Amino acid sequence: MSASLTETCVAAPLALDIVWKDGQVAALHLTWAEGRQATLTTEAGRAMQAALALYVAGQTPDWPELPLCWDGMSDFSRRVLSALDRVPRGQKVTYGWLAAQVGSPKSARAVGRVMAGNRFPLLYPCHRVVGADGSLTGFGPGLPMKTYLLDLEGVADTTAAR
Repeated sequence: MSASLTETCVAAPLALDIVWKDGQVAALHLTWAEGRQATLTTEAGRAMQAALALYVAGQTPDWPELPLCWDGMSDFSRRVLSALDRVPRGQKVTYGWLAAQVGSPKSARAVGRVMAGNRFPLLYPCHRVVGADGSLTGFGPGLPMKTYLLDLEGVADTTAAR
C-alpha cells in the first residue's frame, strides 16, 4: 500500500472514506452518499464496505479489525472512546455519563471535545452521545445524519438517555 490512500465505501445513503497513512487508518470520514461511487483497493476496505452495507440494512455489522492510528491521541481520549465502544447499538448515553464511566464525572465538556475529534465514527459510535437533557447535539456530519443513524439503530426516543 502506498504511503497515503483513500478508499470510499458506499452503502446508500451513507458513504465512508477510509484514509490510510503508512499502512494504518488515520481517519474515517462519514458523509451522505449522494451519487458517490465505491473505490475499494484493499481487503480491509472491502470488509468495511460489507459491514457498512449490513449496517445500512438495519443489521448489526461485525466491523472489521482495522489497524487504527492512535498517534497523538491522549490517554483520556482513548479511555472515553473505549467506554463509548461498549455502548450497545440502539442505546444512547450522555456526555456526563461517559465522563463518569472514565472516572471524571465533571468532564462532560472534555468528553464533548473527544467526540468532536473522533477520527473513527461508526467504529466508535459518537452519534450515540447526546446532551444531558437528551437533545441531539454536535455531530460532524450534521444533526440530520445523527438522527438517521439513531433511527437506523432503533432508538425510538430521542430525548431519554442515561
